[in-house]
Amino acid sequence: MRIPSSRLLMPLGFAGILGGTLTMVGSGPLIVLNDLLKQGDQEPFGLFGVTPVGIALLTAGVLYFLVLGRFVLPVVTVEREPPSPQQELIETWRLPSTMFHCVIRPESPLIGKTREEAALWMRYHIILLALTEGDELLYAPWRYTRFVEGQELALLGTESDIEHFIADFRLQVAPASPQFEALCSGEVAGFAELIIPPRAPVAGKTMRELAIRKTYGVEPIMLLSGVREEREDFSDRVLEPGDAMILHGRWENLKAMADNRNFVLVTPIETEAAGKSWSVAAALCFLGAIALILLGVPLALGLLSGALAMILLRVVPIDEAYRAIDWRTVFLLAGLIPLGMAMEKTGAASYLAHRLIVPLQGGHPLLILAAVAALATLFTLVMSNVAATVVLVPLVMIIGSLAAINPRALALLVAVCASNSFILPTHQVNALLMAPGGYHTADYLKAGGLLTIIFIVIAVGLIYLWYV
Repeated sequence: MRIPSSRLLMPLGFAGILGGTLTMVGSGPLIVLNDLLKQGDQEPFGLFGVTPVGIALLTAGVLYFLVLGRFVLPVVTVEREPPSPQQELIETWRLPSTMFHCVIRPESPLIGKTREEAALWMRYHIILLALTEGDELLYAPWRYTRFVEGQELALLGTESDIEHFIADFRLQVAPASPQFEALCSGEVAGFAELIIPPRAPVAGKTMRELAIRKTYGVEPIMLLSGVREEREDFSDRVLEPGDAMILHGRWENLKAMADNRNFVLVTPIETEAAGKSWSVAAALCFLGAIALILLGVPLALGLLSGALAMILLRVVPIDEAYRAIDWRTVFLLAGLIPLGMAMEKTGAASYLAHRLIVPLQGGHPLLILAAVAALATLFTLVMSNVAATVVLVPLVMIIGSLAAINPRALALLVAVCASNSFILPTHQVNALLMAPGGYHTADYLKAGGLLTIIFIVIAVGLIYLWYV
């Protein structure tokens, strides 16, 4: 769409941070909040306890970029990412990459003909990738496969050649059916380059002798022999060691060709063949964890149950689960939680709370809420947002008791404002997107400065109305 990525990545990241305030499992600070409340003998929040505040914050963020995005977002020109193996193959060999779909009508003279009799390549320079036979999708149909009424064809070629073919055989142009969607998207099929190695059993044979469509279920597109490029019909061309072929087919079929001594696969397979899909199992594990939380199971136990189900069902291998854990965060929290408890038990938190409350004593509760929000925002800019929550929650609960303000409200305000990190790329989301977007610290100051103020105003106002 010719939109600089810098115009999209920062709003994407900010929306991800704001969206983390929609539920009590949306961000690290909100997840640990309930455990901190239990330590302070306070009632924990339900799954949607923070949702009214989160909806308002997310809506304000979207409106902010809709209205002011053109003024605050930078326009950064970043180097173009290297093409994917599939794009590189298409560009290098000038392969046709636009797929056309048509249906064989009852009056079509194509009915009863084979692909060779129809001279798809010799006359029209068209490649037949697949066709439907009832509910079955047939990739790279064999040369003796006959066309019948109602078949849907997936064709590669230039628009003019396709139009010529459709007109001659009175076919009907049609949008891709659901059966062809995966084929069009490249999820299950694509182009690949294979080379015939020395002493390969297929050397000295022709494509016709190998029956490559019938045997492997792939469509030959091009043959490269030395400096020659053969795009015409090369079915009777004798294959030699070192010859390279450009083929189109299912990823699993292309991988199967490379798993024997006949061919060497040069092109990396971008998408694994569609095997057993774990998406349903993964979704059920996630929904099960949420259901446990809604039934009253503690957040940590509900989410841990979902993660354990993922491992037991082998959606995620146990080794991959171990690698996904950020052990630095685990040990950071393991040290900070006792620190927060120690501050509370030794009186350090009480001392700091009294020192902070003195200047605000006698002030309106909104003033105290604003001070707590500003303090949490400042802390989260210079340290982990979870760490800021662990340190500040015991402190603000004491402030709440001294100022006759609901301690739970102040604790929730801290957890929400721990995500208010827009003016510096210290939040993990901002840090992740900084390099791809080509951003500098000044870009975050410009785009996030006003949003930080809006965030504090909305969070303070709604928590005062809903919880105080």
